[in-house]
Parts: sequence; structure tokens; C-alpha cells
Amino acid sequence: MSTTDFSDSDMDIDPLDEVFSEAAGHLQTIHHSIEVTDLLEIYGLYKQATVGRCNTQKPSIFNMQNRSKWCAWNDLGEMSCAEAKCLYIEKVQKVDTNWQPKHKISNKQTSSIGWVVHSIPQRQDDTDQKEEHEKNAFDYIKEGNLVQLQKTLTSEALELLDENGMGLIHWATDRNAAEILKHLIANGADVNFRDSEQQTALHYAASCGHVECIRILLDANADPSIKDADGKSCLDAADNTDIYELLKFDLN
Repeated sequence: MSTTDFSDSDMDIDPLDEVFSEAAGHLQTIHHSIEVTDLLEIYGLYKQATVGRCNTQKPSIFNMQNRSKWCAWNDLGEMSCAEAKCLYIEKVQKVDTNWQPKHKISNKQTSSIGWVVHSIPQRQDDTDQKEEHEKNAFDYIKEGNLVQLQKTLTSEALELLDENGMGLIHWATDRNAAEILKHLIANGADVNFRDSEQQTALHYAASCGHVECIRILLDANADPSIKDADGKSCLDAADNTDIYELLKFDLN
């Protein structure tokens, strides 16, 4: 058989791309039986594999489905497309242990891009790349490090917004860090402090479904009637009926 029997596209096909396509096709036949958390991880990996680093704006806090998908993608940071493809394939194999791809990937190719990775951190923050002396109160809240936060917290920091337009109290609530939230309030944090979109910590707690944080904030006299820049209160952001009723009861 002569070389003219093969098209250029056939000769250029990457085995990793072939298996990735197989995995994506198989996923379409089983997606209805996959847990939401797994689907979010798979979505993030697919976007990272096909597009690269997240390049879209974070959706509104009131669009929680798209916001969750955005976070799943954005949390992958600078992960290479090749590694994302490998992790995507591995994840599909985990959710359906009976599936095996028809094509094979060479050991050399998979080992060079970190195939042996069995989990993805929930969040990949810049704190992982900072030296200890470079960290501040925001970093310690992201890490959930109450001990170091107690050593570094200042009254000035309580009034700051970071590059994401969030204050310390917003980060503590976003991370569902109840003890840290209590510490911030005990040290003078304004429970009605607003982020760059005029949302309070109650907006965050309501949209994320963080009941304990909601109770802590309400006990500290947080105002559930406060509206953000779009005219929405935390009741509009309520994750479910129980949370809505909890907030509405306090409002009344």
C-alpha cells in the first residue's frame, strides 16, 4: 500500500485526541446517571482541554448553575490542555468502570504530562505559590488557617476589598468557614460590609446554602433586606426554600 492511501489528517491524528474524543462521546450516553459534582468536574476538564485557561467573566451570584460551571473550569488555572484531556479520560473511566477506549495512548506520552493524577484540588489559589512571609489575612482565610489569621488580622484589613472585589467577611462566608467568620465579627467586621457588586456576606451565604454562616450573620444583626447593585436581596439569592424561609423569618 502506498503512502498516497493515507490523508494528511489521518497521519496527524494524536492518539490522546482520539481517546479524548471517545471519552467525550461515551459521556453523552451516560451523563444522565452521573452525580452533579462529577459532571461539574468533567465540564471543567472538557473546557480546559478544548479551550485552555478560563477566559470568560464569572457569572452573577444569582446564576448559580453557570457560576458553578465557571468555577469548575477556572479552578484548573494554567493546567495544560493535554493534562486536562488525560484527567478527563480518567474521570470518565472512574464514573463508568466498564468503559475502555478502543485506542491506546503510549506510556511515554501519558507519563510526560502527568497521567497519574487522581484528583483535582477544589480550588487552586495563589496562596499555594506564596511564601509564608508574603501571605496576608485574605490568604489565611482562603487556606482556612484561623491560627495565622488571628496573628495577622488588623482593623484596616476588615475594610479592604481584594482584587476580586471581596472583603474578608465575604471570603469567610464563601468558604463556609464558620469559626473564621465568628472571629472576624468578634473583631469588629461589619456584617453588612458590601463587595464590589454591593452584595453582603448574607448574599453569599444564601446563594451557597451555608446555613451555619447564615445563622452566625443573623445573630450578629446582619440585615437581610439589603439589596445589591442589581436591586436583589439575599432572599433572591436563597439556595432553597428552607434558606428563604430562614431569612424571611428574620426579616419579619
